[in-house]
Amino acid sequence: MPEEEDKKIQQKAGRHLPSWEVGELPDVPSVGLKNWTALIGPGIVLAGSNIGGGEWLFGPIVTARYGGQVMWLATLSIFFQVFYNLAVMRYTLYSGEPIMVGFMRTKPGPKFWAPFYLLADLGGIWPYLASNAAVPLAAAFLGRLPDVGDDSLIRNLGYAVFLAAFVPLIFGGKIYNAIERVMLTKIVLVFSYLSFIGIFLVSKETWIDVFTGFFKFGVLPAGEVDWPTLAAFAAIAGAGGLSNMTFSNYTRDKGWGMGRRVGAIPSMIGGRTIALSHVGKIFHINPDTLVKWRGWVRHIVRDQTAIWAVGCILGMALPAILSREFIFGVTVEGHAAAAMTARGLADRSGEIFWLLTLLCGFIVLAPGQVTDIDGITRRWTDVIWTANKRVRRMQGNQVKNIYYGIMFLYCLWGLLALRLTPDPLVLAIVTTTLRNIGLGVSALHALYVNRAMLPSALRPAWYLQAGLVGSFVFFMGISVIAFLQQWSRLTVS
Repeated sequence: MPEEEDKKIQQKAGRHLPSWEVGELPDVPSVGLKNWTALIGPGIVLAGSNIGGGEWLFGPIVTARYGGQVMWLATLSIFFQVFYNLAVMRYTLYSGEPIMVGFMRTKPGPKFWAPFYLLADLGGIWPYLASNAAVPLAAAFLGRLPDVGDDSLIRNLGYAVFLAAFVPLIFGGKIYNAIERVMLTKIVLVFSYLSFIGIFLVSKETWIDVFTGFFKFGVLPAGEVDWPTLAAFAAIAGAGGLSNMTFSNYTRDKGWGMGRRVGAIPSMIGGRTIALSHVGKIFHINPDTLVKWRGWVRHIVRDQTAIWAVGCILGMALPAILSREFIFGVTVEGHAAAAMTARGLADRSGEIFWLLTLLCGFIVLAPGQVTDIDGITRRWTDVIWTANKRVRRMQGNQVKNIYYGIMFLYCLWGLLALRLTPDPLVLAIVTTTLRNIGLGVSALHALYVNRAMLPSALRPAWYLQAGLVGSFVFFMGISVIAFLQQWSRLTVS
């Protein structure tokens, strides 16, 4: 009986955190030409965010070194992330809670899982996007590619980019709304510029090499393969790491499914009337709610497959096409890959493209730091907001006090990290390796939550569950290969 199953799930969910409340599942928004804005959701926002470090840093490095033949790693990475994203969004559609809170509800409870995921989140706390966004900015100031003597300038610009990333998170009512506007602007500007370059200045052979590379599964370059770089390339194709959990948070803040019943995190300025419930809300299973549920599932599947995955493939392909065309075979100087692409394009097509491509690189990288800051801050805000007994006494609109308190601590940490790690490429490789591990482990946890916390009628099909196992195998496997290669290099040296 559905009622008996509901009671068992409520008991299981309430063992370590307060039990869910009950509400009515909202209607699914209609999508059409007259209501196309209903398509704007976590998929398009995070597609904009995900056009960042991997696409503009490791994409050019990999294609300049190997051509398009290893792009299939990005295909697999994005493919498996779709399964992960659908699983965490499905939990939020049902409960109105982000998946991180769902993790805390499972045995042995928050006292174990909170420190566990703090360690797993180490891959997301390094502000590598700010440090790498400083490189094209420095190149624009210097009028040339930065060298070792410019490390101080790059570090100072990194500080400025990092601090500027906090500004959009302060205004806008819902924090999510401000991020949505930033990412939509980024997508329009970046895709327009890169598409123009690709159509008018890139050869057909380069297009074929890169796009066929997305389907050359298993093909590897001749000679020694740099697996740490390829692992980093795979890690940042799409979202990567625990940042994929943000799909769950944004599903709630967008008001999809039961997220509409629990509220959102308000911004510091302009969010007085916005509040967030301390616990999630679920709905009773009946024929009417099952029809609505299937509509919501179709909504998130469309968001992930038609918008996010396609956007990520294009976001990976377009910068790779530029580097394949303009710096293929050139020795790539670490974090200067994007600036080298700008130089190669300008040398062939005119000096105007030097500044325009550097500006594009900056627009690609810098806004991604905004969502990185927001992602890690809101993950732990949600955990504290639900798990801490003292915090649960606070009013709904006071959640921003927790959010901005964590953000302030992260700001201090980020400035220290930029100070201690001067090489942006090293920072990015370390970050992405940790991200692979975090994503792989949490994929299995998301599978368990979907099986244990959702009624049988709402659980994902077997192939979606198999996709989560595949995520674990892929991301852990490529990390192990990269680690073993790096370890052998260290022991030989």
